[in-house]
Amino acid sequence: MEERIALGSGKIYLIERPSTLDTDLENLDTMITKYCVAANEFGAVKNGATLTYTPTNYTASDDLGRFTKTIVQEEVVTLGCGLITIGANMLKVLVDTARTEETTANRKVIKIGGTANAKNASYLVIFEHLDAKDGNIYVIIVGQNTAELQFSFQPGAETILNPTFTAEGLDEDGTKLIIVMDKPGGATE
Repeated sequence: MEERIALGSGKIYLIERPSTLDTDLENLDTMITKYCVAANEFGAVKNGATLTYTPTNYTASDDLGRFTKTIVQEEVVTLGCGLITIGANMLKVLVDTARTEETTANRKVIKIGGTANAKNASYLVIFEHLDAKDGNIYVIIVGQNTAELQFSFQPGAETILNPTFTAEGLDEDGTKLIIVMDKPGGATE
């Protein structure tokens, strides 16, 4: 049976978009093996991740409603997650105008703002849902964070960042999302 119940969270990996990104089937295994490594883990996930695919459709019909045709006009794909860890390099990814400096007192300073400081960078984002029994699931997009940056410092609660990466085209075909599912028992960690 191919159907499965996905329980639990996972890991999120992120790197700046590679200059060449080959999404052919035979190269997906290589992509996952190459980029889903500890050095590319973006942060510790808290409260899981949410993948959303939203099509905008247009339906044409005759005046009597006898003939209709529906087409997809636009597609929006987002991948949101909660991150419990915070770091300067993470903020540089989440805020396009962020830049960091170090003081002589060994402090990192993150400056945010100024549209002239925008990097317009895109990132390869892979969410890995680990499941040794039913098989891992990988969600792959290229995009950038389009959510606001919000810090909530509260007594007795952790601060969680909630980025939402909005997908761009991955390839010449306009693919915005790739989902890879390992076969049951074939999961790797």
